[in-house]
Amino acid sequence: MLKISSVFCMLWLMILNGYAQNTADSINPQSFNHKLFEKVLLDKINVYRQEQKVTPLIANVLVYKVALDHIQFLKTNKELTHYQPKADKRTVEDRLKLILNVKKYEVGENLAQTYVLKPTYNYQLDGSTKLTVAATYEEAANYMLYAWLQSEFHKKNILNSNFQISGLASYYDPRNGSLTVVHVLAKIG
Repeated sequence: MLKISSVFCMLWLMILNGYAQNTADSINPQSFNHKLFEKVLLDKINVYRQEQKVTPLIANVLVYKVALDHIQFLKTNKELTHYQPKADKRTVEDRLKLILNVKKYEVGENLAQTYVLKPTYNYQLDGSTKLTVAATYEEAANYMLYAWLQSEFHKKNILNSNFQISGLASYYDPRNGSLTVVHVLAKIG
């Protein structure tokens, strides 16, 4: 009986593994996998940080809530901005203090937007732009990171060695193919 259960479990795991998405999978606009995209993007950011001799960031659920709050604001208001109108959420600093209830911290925020599954001028690693189509999660994450690396402000946040934890939240709009990301980087305490 134990042998049959073991075989059944192994078959079940093999079936589930066949349905699991990976970074090279084509993006399905009807079921965009935000968690996969966010993980791929953080992994790419951490590879870049390590290449520059900076410690990788650790995903943090509380900092993720700060990023999630802002991506929901951006989604609702359909604009790309670092600021919200409510006084207690106006800046990333305000949102961090409100959501985490902390007094001592350092925080940065990167926003970016690109389009997936349609031709778009995206930054390349060398800083040039090229008409490309982000058809996979890996390609979308590359274009997002490359855009940030072309901005001194965003690059400085990515390479800030004081930042230890981060939260990435994304929103995909299947109506126009836009993919928007909020990345909050922080040091608490």
